[in-house]
This record gives sequence, C-alpha cells and structure tokens, in this order.
Amino acid sequence: MTTSGTQPSRPQEAETGNAEEQRAPFWRAGLRARLLAVITLALLPMLVLSAVYTQARFDAARETQRELLAARAELTAQSQRQVILGAGAMMSALAQQAPVRLGGALCARALAQALADQPVYVNIMRISATGHTACSAEPLETPLRFDEAAWFTEARDTGRFLVGALEIDPVTNGAIIRAVSPVFDPDGAFSGALTTGIRLQALQQLGRERAGEARAALVDREGRLLTESRELGLTRVDAGLMNTAIEAGSAQFTRSGPDGAPRIYVLVPLLSTELYALLAEPAPQFIDFAVVDIAGTILLPLAMLALAGTVIWMATDIMVLRWLRYMRRLADAYGRGRYSVRSLRAASAPAEIRELADAFDTMAASVAERDEALTEALGYQEMLLKEVHHRVKNNLQIITSLINLQMRAVDDPAAAKVLGDAQTRINALALVHRSLYEAGDVSRINLKPFFEDLCGLTHSALGGQERAITLHTDISPAILDAERCIPLALFVTEAMTNAYKHAFEGRAQGVLTVRVYVSTDDKLIAEVSDDGVGASQPDPSRRRGVGGALFDAFARQLGGSSQAGATTSGGHGVTLTFPLQGGEGLAQ
Repeated sequence: MTTSGTQPSRPQEAETGNAEEQRAPFWRAGLRARLLAVITLALLPMLVLSAVYTQARFDAARETQRELLAARAELTAQSQRQVILGAGAMMSALAQQAPVRLGGALCARALAQALADQPVYVNIMRISATGHTACSAEPLETPLRFDEAAWFTEARDTGRFLVGALEIDPVTNGAIIRAVSPVFDPDGAFSGALTTGIRLQALQQLGRERAGEARAALVDREGRLLTESRELGLTRVDAGLMNTAIEAGSAQFTRSGPDGAPRIYVLVPLLSTELYALLAEPAPQFIDFAVVDIAGTILLPLAMLALAGTVIWMATDIMVLRWLRYMRRLADAYGRGRYSVRSLRAASAPAEIRELADAFDTMAASVAERDEALTEALGYQEMLLKEVHHRVKNNLQIITSLINLQMRAVDDPAAAKVLGDAQTRINALALVHRSLYEAGDVSRINLKPFFEDLCGLTHSALGGQERAITLHTDISPAILDAERCIPLALFVTEAMTNAYKHAFEGRAQGVLTVRVYVSTDDKLIAEVSDDGVGASQPDPSRRRGVGGALFDAFARQLGGSSQAGATTSGGHGVTLTFPLQGGEGLAQ
C-alpha cells in the first residue's frame, strides 16, 4: 500500500484558495439561508396582515362600486322611465280632447301640435277600435292597419298603457320603442288607441349621460339588447335575471367582457316587464387595487424584509461564512496530508472561530503524530507479509527439491509421474507467492501486471519457448482481493500446466491463450484455451482427474463455477466464472 508521509513540521499559512470555489445553491447555502428564513418568518405575520387588510379594503371597494353602479343604473332607469311614462301621460291628455277621440283633420292638427314640442317621440297616431288609422301627426300616403299587431291586441284586451318591442316606424323608417295608450268612450267602451314611437337613439343617449363612465343598454322583454350590445359583451340577458330584477328591483351579475376582463352588470326594470335598463363597468382587479394601495400595505413590509435580508446576508458573510470557508480550506489541506499547515489568519477572527482554529491546530498535530506511527506500523506489516510470502515460496521450492530427490530414487514410472505432477503444482504455487510478495500492494492486486508476470514465468518454467508454443494474454486491469487472487492464480497455472502437458503432444508448435476480464453483470471470467489436440482425442475424460478436481475446488472457493470443453479452433479450454465482491472491479 502506498502512503503519504507528513509534511515538514515548519508552520505554514493555510491556502487562501486562488481557484474559484464551488458555491452551493442558495436554497442549500446553510447559515445565511436559515437566517433569512427566520427573518422571513418573523415578518410573515406583518405581510399576512397587510394582505388581509388589502383584501378587506378591496372587498369594501368592490361592494362600494356595486352600490354606486346600482345607483347609477337606477338613475338611468328613472330618466328613461320618465320618457316612457311621459309618452303615456301625453297620450292620456290627448285622449281627453274631443277632436282626438273623434278623429279627422282637427285630430291630426292636435297630434302634430303635441309632437312639435316632444323631439323624443316619433309620430302620434289615433287608431280606431277596428285597428285602422283614424288620424296621424305625420301625413300618411296610405292608411295603415294595426288590427293584427300584437301591441294593439294587448292594449285592447288589457286596457292599460304598455310598451312594445323594438320595431321600425312605418312612417319615418327609424328604430323606435312602441308606446300604446288605449282610448275609451265615456261609457267605458274601447274605442281604439293612441300610439307613438320613442326614439331609440334618444333613450340610448340618455343612458350614456346618466351612466357616466359605465356603459348603458336597453333590454326588451325577450332579453335582447337593443343598444350597446357589442360594447357590453352580451347578446342576451337570462330570463331568470329579469325575473330577479322584477322581484327585487334590480339584479346584479358578473360576466366577462369582450376583452376577457370581468365586468359587473346591473339590470333595472323600466316599466313592468316590458323594458329594462342595463349598466356595466369593469370589475375591480385585486392586483390593480394592490398596486394603488401598495405603498402603505405591502411595499413597506417588503422593504423591511429586503433591508433585513441584505444586512443579514452581508453580516453573516463577514462575521461567519468567510471564516468557515477559511476553516474548510484548512480542513482540505489536512485531508491532503499537509498537517504542518496552521491557521495563522484566524488570529483576527471572532473568539469562537479562534477557538475552533486552535482545535484544528491541535487536531492536526495529533493526527500527524498518529499518521506517522501508523505509516511506520503499516510499512512493518507489509514487510512482514512480503517476508511470509517469500518464505512460503522458499519452503515450497525446498519441497520441490525434496520431491526431485525422491523421484531419482523411484523406479516406477507411474509413481515418478505422480511425483512430477505434484512437483509441478508446488512450483506453480511458489510462483503465485513470488508474484504476491513482488507486488506493490499485498491486500489488493491489479490482475493485469500480476497475471502477465505469472503467465510469463509459468510459460518459461514449463518450457513453452523451447517447444515453440506461443503465449497470448488478454488481461483486464481489474482489482481483486489478494486472498481471492491465490485460487484464481492457481486455477490459471493449473490450466496452463495441463495444456503444456497434454494439448501439444506430437505438435511442433501451438498457441495458448489466457484471458481474464470482467463481464457486464459484474463477474470475473478467466479463460485458458489452446489450439492443441486434446479435444480431438477419443477419450477426453482422461483430462479430468486431479486437474479437473482442482478446477472445481477453486471455483467453489471463489463462489463460482468452472467449465471445460472444446473450443471453436478445435482445441481445449477451461473457464472459471465467479462474482466480484465489494471494492473489486475494473481499476479506475
């Protein structure tokens, strides 16, 4: 294991950090964000009260607007009602005159004189009981008949003054509202009616004058808007609203105008259920009201919050955060092993920060001493472990030498072959321990340099070069625990030994391939294959035996499985697959 020694003990100043520091997002900024949250919570009741007060004033202003609009609507209705009722009074007075009751030339003159002083009305006609025109204030080219007109029939049947729907006057061709007043004989019998037309333009202009900034309209009994329909954003008024206006004297409702903004409408009956006056004006918006009232209710609390937040932001940075950043840089230096760095700049910091800096200095000195002791102990342990591997390798070599002496005294070829196989496996184990103590890190092994050296040593020890056998290695830079590396290395050396002994019998040359790699499902796979003759022999089972048993044993030890069989090139191959554990895998 590589370790870093401590720096010289000469005190140094902590780095000031020339590189731009990584700053956390505002919502995770820590101290400043929490202080701002506290101030916000402290001022939140004031903001809530301001919002409630503004809402209350807005509701009061909206109710006042409704009341004022209803009053203006009533004034408009009253003025238009007077015009309509004036027509009835005028015709009632005319009905008392004998020439008007009788009809004829004197009747037309009387009607013309009455019309001369009333520019609001259009023509006055005396209708007989049969519905024929008896006389007219305006000369008629041909007599007119109204016996089938709805307003004439209604006046005859009800015997009361009424106002009809919007129509075109047959004499002037202008838009009028028909007003009808029945005429009776002294004995009370129905003798016809007087009718005149109220100029629609006059009623419209009168509604504008009375409504002020509001928009006025005239509505008939069917709910149709006779004037201002496009400007009001309505084409028809619901019958329910007209009934409410009749029962309560007025009806208020809210609809969207042509521009999409909400409007307040007030509907007031003019005369029974015949005509209605409609007024509308934009409904007040809370945001507009708040903007007007913002200085005293919202702007001041927000200014206080902004000022408090600015003060806290600056004060926290000056008194706390810059020292915390300094202490963080100091801790980063200690994390890199620079325990000689001291917090000299903290001498001008607040007392709490100075105490923390002194604690950091004491900690750094203590950690430096402990790190030095641990480094020495770790070096000693590594030396002992390497010595163990070295002595194990030497002892294994002594054992192989003893076996070699024993083989010379054995005359039985089968026994000598068994001792030779054991000697080969002991040599392979010695090679593993040699590679382990020569490795830099004895706890975790990088398989690429380890197996490249091990395969090369095994290739040379088994005479691969003399036999013209080519060795191909494809080793991934994977990290494996040293204890798990031993059975894997023994598997590879055993497979290579079997290949050199059996795969190339009667062959002048051959190729042996060793692959060790990590699969996509985090498993380590070791493959040893050859292009020899083993797979083509009639009894491949003879290659299982001690070697096959060892393969299975190594696989169980690693928690995996082993397989053996023919390769696509016609040779023989063995594969060991086992899962990786924590900390193992491809080297970064």
